[in-house]
Amino acid sequence: MTLEIDQVEKSVLDDIATDVPKTILDRFVTLTRESGSEDERIAAHFLAQFLEDWQIPHRIHYPNIHLSVPKKATLIVTGPVSREITAKTPSCSISTGNQWIYGEVVYIPAEEDDLSDAFDPLATNKYGDIRGKIVLTDGYPVSGKTKELGNEGALGVIFISPGRYIHEGTIGVVWGSPDLDTMNEEPRIPALMIGKQDGHELITDCQAGKVTLQFQTLLDSGWFPCPLIDIWIEGTEESDKYVLLHGHLDSWHQGIGDNGTGNAALMEMARLFHKHRHLLKRSIRIAIWPGHSTGRYAGSTWFADQFGLDLDENCIAQVNCDSPGCRWATSYEDMSWMSEVEELCQSSIQDAVGEQSKGFRPHRAGDYSFNNIGITSFYMLSSSIPAEELEEKGYYAVGGCGSNIEWHSEEDLMHVADMNILVRDIRVYMTTILRVVNSPIHPFSFSKTVAELVDTIEEYEAAAMGHFSFSLVKKEAMELSHELQGFYKKLPFISSTIVSDPNVKRVNEIIRQIGRELVTINFSKTGKFRHDLAIDMPRLPDLSASHYLSKLDPASHAYRVVLTHLTRGQNRVAWTLQRVRKLLKMCSFVSEKATT
Repeated sequence: MTLEIDQVEKSVLDDIATDVPKTILDRFVTLTRESGSEDERIAAHFLAQFLEDWQIPHRIHYPNIHLSVPKKATLIVTGPVSREITAKTPSCSISTGNQWIYGEVVYIPAEEDDLSDAFDPLATNKYGDIRGKIVLTDGYPVSGKTKELGNEGALGVIFISPGRYIHEGTIGVVWGSPDLDTMNEEPRIPALMIGKQDGHELITDCQAGKVTLQFQTLLDSGWFPCPLIDIWIEGTEESDKYVLLHGHLDSWHQGIGDNGTGNAALMEMARLFHKHRHLLKRSIRIAIWPGHSTGRYAGSTWFADQFGLDLDENCIAQVNCDSPGCRWATSYEDMSWMSEVEELCQSSIQDAVGEQSKGFRPHRAGDYSFNNIGITSFYMLSSSIPAEELEEKGYYAVGGCGSNIEWHSEEDLMHVADMNILVRDIRVYMTTILRVVNSPIHPFSFSKTVAELVDTIEEYEAAAMGHFSFSLVKKEAMELSHELQGFYKKLPFISSTIVSDPNVKRVNEIIRQIGRELVTINFSKTGKFRHDLAIDMPRLPDLSASHYLSKLDPASHAYRVVLTHLTRGQNRVAWTLQRVRKLLKMCSFVSEKATT
């Protein structure tokens, strides 16, 4: 279905202004919005004052969330030549305090632009003889690799930045604050980050002979009360149902491009949605999180825990707003969205700013703390610098700031922001959200989601190379695909445009429940109301272990473990697909004319 900007959308979008965003960024550049800090509280209350002035209903929660805040790192090469190297430590590293860690350095190459947090549970001696050594490797600090290195006996790990900045980050594998299932999952070795030039000098030294060094790390870890802004803009027809729009308040250093511009955009959208609330058929909830980086999404995870049942019942979609409005970021070719909203997002971007777009499966990142509930999701990072310009500038991959390499560094300052691009990004967000809250039938195509699942099953089947049969789950997926085609053919025969119409509400309830089932099975291992670890999540994670089978000895213990895991996983996926088919049978009240 092709959607065009109607008069409602035009009247809202024409009101976008930059006065408030400029005021917010001018204030934020004077603050270091580290979670748990006084500056974070000042920033939250500064934003809340706008809401007070505009008389927008809101609350500031103060959840106690678990944080790991880096304070200092010291690294001294002791041989063959003594020298000190500028270093930082990532969030969730082990804090050595006053204790020095001494050891020989071993260099293990990696891809310089490696952003993967993957963890291999079957890995043994993956990195060779590293017991009692300090590992030097390329790329950003990542969770899975740090965990594996610790399991294999390394004393610590040093990550070499891909460029001239040392980019702040985290190696935490626990998503949000820990519970009994995750409290012992964090990496158990300290980590450091150094610049590219220092790193390459160390590599050269390691290749020439034995290198030794000593280091210390200092972090402040514990539970901190942090401000979380919760805004409510009520719709006119089905006010209990809402889109959740959100972004993080906290930053590394001043963090103008990540995520000061996001806060500016969220506040401007709050102003406009509230001003035009009489045009909204459903509600919009806007949340501004603490604990994004140093808590590994602890603020949004607390929100998902605190309001989990309400989110399950009433949230239509969740939308993340991170790093919009950054300089040179004119491309929408690297967006994030789930399969069922691809057409919605592409048409919205085209209509809002006249740009073609491409979207990809959302990473396990970006405050996507709602996958376990099964909420359809779109957007994470916003526009980005076009690929050809990145190549011309010699930029490497970063995780925000519209691809500007000041990301997560002291240089993420006012020059990274661009008000004209911020207006474009706000248009994209508002157009897409308006189409969700105002469309009589939710504009989600789960036929595309199931097509993705079928492709995934066939990929895993090929990877298994005959060692495991996926016939059960493949049959269920193909039958569901056929039944969904019939379901969507019927929907145009619902003639009402009133979202509170009983038939419209019943169909939308079925659509949301389809999402609760399919999103959960495609993005979560642990399932409802539990949070998976902060490591890469493959498609249909219950079945992804198929890649191990052809590499294992069929007589080995590990091989039998994988077979058992896949059997249980296939049962869970097949059971979920059967539940969706039962949901579709509840739509028999819709005219059968659509099938003729």
